[in-house]
This record gives sequence, C-alpha cells and structure tokens, in this order.
Amino acid sequence: MGQKMKVIYVSAEVAPFARSGEMADVAASLPKYMSLLGMDVSIFMPKYRRPEIESLSKELAKSNLMVSLGDKQIKGRIYKSEQGKYDIYFVDQPKYFWRDSLYGTGNGEYIDNDERFVFFNRAVLEYLINKKENVDIIHCNNWPTALIPVFLKTDYSKFSFFKQTATLLTLHNITYQGEFPPDSMRLTGLSWKYFNPEQLSQNNKLNFLKAGVVFSDAVNTVSSTYRKEILRKKYGFGLHEILHARKDAFSSIRNGIDYDIWNPEKDPHIISNYSPQDLKGKRDCKLDLIEEFGLKKSLDTPIIGIVSYLSSYKGFDILSEAVDDLMKLDVSLVITGLGEEKYKKFFQKAQQHYPGRLAFKSELSTVYSHKIAAGADIMLIPSLYEPCGLNQLYSFRYGTVPVVRTTGGLREMVKPYGDNKDVGNGFIFKDYSAEALTKVIKEAVSFYKKPLIWRRIIENGFKKDYSWHKAARKYEQLYQKIINLKRGGQIG
Repeated sequence: MGQKMKVIYVSAEVAPFARSGEMADVAASLPKYMSLLGMDVSIFMPKYRRPEIESLSKELAKSNLMVSLGDKQIKGRIYKSEQGKYDIYFVDQPKYFWRDSLYGTGNGEYIDNDERFVFFNRAVLEYLINKKENVDIIHCNNWPTALIPVFLKTDYSKFSFFKQTATLLTLHNITYQGEFPPDSMRLTGLSWKYFNPEQLSQNNKLNFLKAGVVFSDAVNTVSSTYRKEILRKKYGFGLHEILHARKDAFSSIRNGIDYDIWNPEKDPHIISNYSPQDLKGKRDCKLDLIEEFGLKKSLDTPIIGIVSYLSSYKGFDILSEAVDDLMKLDVSLVITGLGEEKYKKFFQKAQQHYPGRLAFKSELSTVYSHKIAAGADIMLIPSLYEPCGLNQLYSFRYGTVPVVRTTGGLREMVKPYGDNKDVGNGFIFKDYSAEALTKVIKEAVSFYKKPLIWRRIIENGFKKDYSWHKAARKYEQLYQKIINLKRGGQIG
C-alpha cells in the first residue's frame, strides 16, 4: 500500500483506563508499537466511569450517535483523546458503562451484558460510517467485540464503505464466550436465520465469541501452545470444532510487553530503580513491599507474589488448598487482584490467620503490580489455563523468578532451571494439584537459599527480549495478508 495502513483496534478494556486482565495491557501496548511501524491506529473502547478516563484531555467527536438496538434507537456519544502515537475513542452511554465494574461483580455477570456490548459493537461501526474514512482492518478482541465481523457481513454489508475492510479476531481467552439466551438475538437486529449451530448459536444460546470466529476474516490467539490446546476438545470449551473448521485462517502471535512501561531502571512506581547489572535497588523494593503489605521484616525470607484475577482458571482453587502447607515453609505470600467473591473472602480470612506472613489486597492496581514485580523474589502463576501470560515476562524483566504451571504460553517461556542451567529461568509443575504446587515452591525455596545459583536463574530470565517489537511486525504481516485475501489478492 502506498499510504498508511488504517487500523481500528477495538477492545472492551485498555490499561490504565479499564482493566480486568492481561488483554488490557496488550490493548495499551500493541497499538503503540504498530503506530511506530507506520500504521495509522485508532483504539475504540467503552467510556466507563473511571477517574483515569475522566481526567483525560478529550474532545467530543460525535454528540448524537444513534445506534439500533433491536426495535429501539439508543443515543450515544463518542469522545476522542489524542495519545501521541494513536487516538483513543470512547463510546459513551451512561446506562451501559457508568458502573462499578466492567462485566459484573464478584457474584456474577451483569444480566444485560448482551445489550451493553451489542450497543458497543454497533456504535463503533456507526461512528466509522459517520466519519466516512476508509478502514483497512478492524482488529477485535475477545467476546465483547466479536459481533463486529458478524455485522459487517450482514446488516452492514450494504455499505460500500466497508467492502474492503478486513477483520481479525484475537482470542485472548476462550473461557469467556459471551453466552446469552436465544431472545438476545432480537437485540442484534439480525435475522433469525443466523441463529443456527453453524453460525451464531451454541448449546441453544447466542454465543458472541463463536459468532466472531465464524464471521471474521481471520482468527488468531496469543501463543502457539494455546492454539494447539484449544483445537482439542479438552481445552476448546465447545469451540474446538469450529476452530478446526477455520484452521487455515487461525494463527498465533505471542504477546510481548512494553519495555518503556516495564523497566526497573526508570519505573516511577517502585521506590528504587535498578538494572540487570546492578540489583541493589531490588533489595530496597523488597523492603518497600514488606512495609506496604505489612509483612514481617526479613530480607532472608523469600516473598512469593501473585497478581491475578481471582478464579479457578487462574489456579486459586489449588492455591487455597495449598495455603496451610505453604505457610509451614519459610515464605511470605503477597496477593492482589479482583475476582470471585469466595476467593476474596478466603484470602481475607487467611490474612487474619497468618498476620505478617500472608497479605491480600482486593484490588487491581498498577502501582501494586509494579511493586510486586520488583519487590517479590518469586512470582507464582498456578493457572489451570493461561493463553499467554504476561506476569512471567514482567518477572523476567524485574529479576523475579517465575514459578508456573506448564500450560499455554507459560510452557513456552518458563524453562525449569533443573533441566538446563544455561537457559533455566524459573520452576514449573505439571499436575494441577495443591500437592504439586507446594512441591515446586519447596524446590524454588531450596534454590533461593543458594544465592549464586539464584542469581544465575535471574540472569537467565534477563537474557531474552520479550518486547513488542517482533510481535508488532508479525501483526503487520498478518494484517497485510488478511487485507490481500479480502481484496482478492494473493498471500504476500
């Protein structure tokens, strides 16, 4: 192409404005690196009631955006904020997005999530029509944005404006699919002929994610191991057959991290900066973490950090089982995150039972995420499923040793020290059990007590480059391939 590739990147969450998981970090970083490659990138996300959004400098881009929702017309607004390398557009509708949480509370999802995100998907397309600017590709992420490819090939196919617009759907985690009762079809405005097992329905429910997989021009996910896993019945959550049917259009690109934001040498969120060559500042960060979380002051006791959504998919069922055994070891445990109410209550009680040894904060905080990455000795990621994982990459960057269950992207990136001392950068366990988790923590602690070996494990973690530079180029190539195919060309 002679001119810049025009990319619309659509996500229900973008850090630091709204975050429930790692997708928000990807949405904040990947567009930045794509713009550095010369692409014209705009991000679209809902305008949640968040101080990070309210404090932004922004302008009203569209005051009366009329969006069809079943037989109703709902009025929305679009705000634009220039972020230097790219622009962010916020879709505003207070009824849908001015809430305490993104998708629901710890007790369950919002019952009108179908209505909320049908509106969001249609609002993005309505604004693009209103703007009358040619778009090369719309990059959708997870179920909240997955109806955009459906609408483009159905109701919006009449607009010549979209004839050459390609779509990519990234599956960050297929555990969450956006499943709703059949009656939700009327909100979409789509013909009931699409409500069938080959297209929009799954187990007699409207399934947003499946619909996106079927109708998008291409699908990708965030690690090659996760791609292999979800093509199998055991891990496919009912979508393995539909993904097999689209196998030729289904690829993987592993996530990276933003080295400008995750950089211990100039991180503003930590008390003392440090480098791979000089780790003295990490000691200060550990003392700061001890003070921040009210732990007993001991630099000799390894601190295990966990930054995660609280759910069984993230391993909190086996972690709960293992707590008492872990507390018999010479370790401290620091946990921060939001999620299911039962885990929140469990760790609040555990904190009272093990004062100064176990600390829990029920929040997702950028500051705490950075403080734990810098101040902890071990980063524990006991996930049942982990499509890619970013915390292990933050750990490598900050000289913190990851201990992980070997699944998805964790399997690709964390190499057990015992197997290869030249590349070993962490510790792994395979069996999904409290016993296996406790055993690997004991192994890690035994190596922690050997400073020279521990330093070597840390150095192995520092070695590899996990920045977005390579991944962004792969996305550029994938975009070009999809666009060429959409326009009847050859794979470039």
